Amino acid sequence: MTETGISNPIVVAVVSPGEDERALREILDNSAWRLHIATTFAGACLKLRTCCVVISESSYPDGLGWRDLLLVIQGMISPPPLIVTDRLADERLWAEVLNLGAFDLLAKPFHPREVLHAITVACSRRQHQERLIAARSELQPTGRKVAPALKARAAGASR
Repeated sequence: MTETGISNPIVVAVVSPGEDERALREILDNSAWRLHIATTFAGACLKLRTCCVVISESSYPDGLGWRDLLLVIQGMISPPPLIVTDRLADERLWAEVLNLGAFDLLAKPFHPREVLHAITVACSRRQHQERLIAARSELQPTGRKVAPALKARAAGASR
């Protein structure tokens, strides 16, 4: 999967040092993606504004987990998509991840094509949404007041 057109190819991964970190480094080493590792919830929060996508283990050594990180991400103006990872990635967890607002669930051990695909799609979707928001804001009149007749017509139409 290619990363063409991605303006911010930074992936923040909230993983414990060891096997998962090594696997992600190997997968992303020969790609355009740059990997930044965080090992705690606090460390992840410091890196959120600089990335295109976040990959997170289900739980962290500090007792927090992906749900806590998702709450922080959802409070951001331009939130990066969250991809959750777990060795026990089953349908129940997948449904929970999606229903709460995360982007995807990846099973461990990682499969390189799945990881690259999930990252690329998540980041492309985010960039598309940002372009739509920018286009809408360009269409909004700046500093102009809506004519009273238009306000009245709009109010009548909404009833």
